[in-house]
Amino acid sequence: MLLETPPGLFDTAISEELAGLQRLGVPLSTYAVASLPQSWLRQPLVLAASHLQLLDSSPWRYLRAISLAAARGRRGWRQVGRTGWLAAQLQREDVSHLHAHGIAAPADVAELASVFGGLAFSIATRDSDIYLSRPADLNRKLHAARFTVTGSDFNLRVLRRTAPSATVLRLYRGVDLAAYRPRPPIAAGAPPTLLAVGRLVEKKGLDTLIDACRLLRGRGVAVHCRIVGEGPERDRLAAQIEQHALGEWVRLLGTLERERLREQFSQATAFVLPSRVAADGDRDGLPRVLLEAMALGLPVVASRVSGIPELVRHRVNGMLVAAEDPAALADALQQLIESPALAVQLGQSARLTMQRDFDSERHLRALLEASRALQPQPLPA
Repeated sequence: MLLETPPGLFDTAISEELAGLQRLGVPLSTYAVASLPQSWLRQPLVLAASHLQLLDSSPWRYLRAISLAAARGRRGWRQVGRTGWLAAQLQREDVSHLHAHGIAAPADVAELASVFGGLAFSIATRDSDIYLSRPADLNRKLHAARFTVTGSDFNLRVLRRTAPSATVLRLYRGVDLAAYRPRPPIAAGAPPTLLAVGRLVEKKGLDTLIDACRLLRGRGVAVHCRIVGEGPERDRLAAQIEQHALGEWVRLLGTLERERLREQFSQATAFVLPSRVAADGDRDGLPRVLLEAMALGLPVVASRVSGIPELVRHRVNGMLVAAEDPAALADALQQLIESPALAVQLGQSARLTMQRDFDSERHLRALLEASRALQPQPLPA
């Protein structure tokens, strides 16, 4: 498994996937692009030994890899050291398949390492990579990979238009339902509290949520809102809160550790994801935090963007509204606040949806099945 950075405190999805694969008995090694040795000046002997191993193993394959790196220009030459080291290390570990988490740096490294080492590689997409990558790069990587998995039918259609003859599969990612049990009922009389979690970036549409809170306050709905996350939009969102004198009711909490975030989930009346398509084309797919909220049995209100309607069905297991429409968002939130029975019904249905279609073990078994079914013959020397 090749990641962009080592799994950190907040990388719950990656940590759960690694733990799940280990539970299923998969022999697994994990590497991170950011941790690979790459400086010939600092580690000349380590890198030279790896490249000599590869050259001795298959001179023609080594030359093909160097040619591929040269075709990428300066960026390709910068990758030669670390991709060669990784390929040699995987040879020593007798690894036959490399799975890259991300179309950007991880797939870049995996593509070159696969040629150096003569092994197959696959890609797991991240939503932002799909919409921010150059189409030519995306097309090349998807065709080079043995297969690519993506997390929504919406993304699948985009990728198939970009790389029509590449093997792309839709596998809904899930959560460990044992770790996300339905939360206890909220105490009677608790003030209505909305929760939003995500990076403070344009595509999250959090300014729409703040405007919806302004409208609700104007209607006399005594609602509180908690926004968890950090990002480049923080100052703009804080100014918007101050401009509308919402500081008593709308708070930016920054990044929280998992236990403190769980506390916010347990106190929320509803979870809100007011996503939009950003100016640069970036957008949400099926955000992990939305899966978590539904697994915990929260009623959710989300935008009709990208793959979200594949998960949330309006007034069945959540509420859907148009993107960038504060009034529609305020209307949906007001319905949940003023109809506790509806909120409970949608939360219970959300949990059932997760149990039926989004259990993480189902996803991992499907990924393993795809890997085995599409396992190629060894690459030529």
